Amino acid sequence: MIRIPSSLRLLVGACALLAAAASSAAPFSGGNVTIVVGGPPGSSFDNAARLVAEPLSKEWGVPVVVENRPGASGMIAASQVARAAPDGRTILLTVTPTVQAPHLVRNPSYDPVASFAPLGQMFDARLWLAVNASVPAQTLPQFLQVARKPDARFSYASPGNGSTPHLNALLLTQQAKVDMLHVAYKGIPPAVMDTVSGQVTAVFASYSDVAPHARAGKLRILASTGRGRSELSPDVPSFREQGFNSLDFVGFGGLVVPAATPAPVVAEMAQALQQVMGRTDIKARLFALGFEPKSAGPEAFGKVIREQSAFWKKLIQDARLTAE
Repeated sequence: MIRIPSSLRLLVGACALLAAAASSAAPFSGGNVTIVVGGPPGSSFDNAARLVAEPLSKEWGVPVVVENRPGASGMIAASQVARAAPDGRTILLTVTPTVQAPHLVRNPSYDPVASFAPLGQMFDARLWLAVNASVPAQTLPQFLQVARKPDARFSYASPGNGSTPHLNALLLTQQAKVDMLHVAYKGIPPAVMDTVSGQVTAVFASYSDVAPHARAGKLRILASTGRGRSELSPDVPSFREQGFNSLDFVGFGGLVVPAATPAPVVAEMAQALQQVMGRTDIKARLFALGFEPKSAGPEAFGKVIREQSAFWKKLIQDARLTAE
């Protein structure tokens, strides 16, 4: 029988402990991690995903790539991630439409809450109401007063039936008790451009979509969603300030993984995301994209997703909206 010196046994044990610690500290060993985005290359959501991909790659020690799966209000991308192996290697950039879309179809391919495990929130994504500059109104109350006139014939554009801008416009028209024609487009750029040209009266869109046209004198921005004013537009009052508290909810963006992903892997990934979101340069670049940076961990972000899913589900059901 060969006797192993106690000093060697201690050394072997220590090495084993260090290896185990290293393994638990890094969720990945080789291979790639993919962030799936439900928008086309060059879209604001795509840019946000690519912004964090490189620093997350450094945190995890593996390449992080972005895959674009646009279509069906983000349902194609979300379905892909919901069905992916629960190993943390397939991530979804989940945004407000991802939560809304399943409530617009009869047989959704995923549940916005139960199908995913949150890693953390990255940003808030408000919407702004802008009207064509020819509209004789400088404020939201003035706009609605004019819109109520029998001969007004006002309309609003959206990137599609059941889209986030459509649902926000629906909230406004319901609370304001005003009728406006809904004109659906294939995407937000043509919706904004037809508002600029005067083909339609108003549009809900992101600040980066409407601000250049407002500066050019083609659009007038009247309000933003959210409880208070946005740092992006401190001179623009919120809907709540002007008496419309039904538009308090703001959009969001963050990362989630398949629901069955092991808790230790989720925890390590979430910690890395928090490190990245704490960087000043990341916050500044998100702000430049028209988002308001917001770092929230898995528990807080999970609460946001649950609350928004319940809110939009009720609105969609009450309005009997469908995307089919």
